[in-house]
Amino acid sequence: MKRVAEAAVFLRSTRDQLALKHNLSLRALYRSLELPGKSPLKDAQAALDDAVRAAYGMEADTDALAFLLDSNAQLSEAEEKGEPVRSAGLPDFIADRASYLTTDSLTA
Repeated sequence: MKRVAEAAVFLRSTRDQLALKHNLSLRALYRSLELPGKSPLKDAQAALDDAVRAAYGMEADTDALAFLLDSNAQLSEAEEKGEPVRSAGLPDFIADRASYLTTDSLTA
């Protein structure tokens, strides 16, 4: 969990720095991911992807969409049976919730 949170903060920081440095909108910045070659944004996105895959126990070569659709079907089935299903957000076993809070959110 902590690895996902840290990778997400790093991605947002990298993205914000690049957008400011090159005067790009988020759309233009993300379109740059389609270009060949390495970039700090590609590296930060890959780190977040790896962290999320690890958190879900998903192998690197697993189709993410198929995995998520299967997971959703399993949760739906459990919910229909009246079995407990964990909601979105931090799991209850996270004791130090404050360490997951950041101030780098989007604002209107």
